[in-house]
Amino acid sequence: MFTEKKRVEKLRYMHRNPVVRGLVLAPQQRNWSSYRHYALQERGPVLVNEAQKAEMRVRGIAYARWLAPRCMGP
Repeated sequence: MFTEKKRVEKLRYMHRNPVVRGLVLAPQQRNWSSYRHYALQERGPVLVNEAQKAEMRVRGIAYARWLAPRCMGP
């Protein structure tokens, strides 16, 4: 387990990274982020500390082929 200081450090990195990379202007603009849960106590598309499993649904083989190169990163 992480110390509280390390946990906060990791959450800050996760939430600020899309801003640093130029994907959004502010962390709350990123739809698939847990930022809104931690900062605003809002329930969003990202399940945080829930017993329910998150599931990824693939829309079809064409979409999966389009998405695959984009998931690899720079």
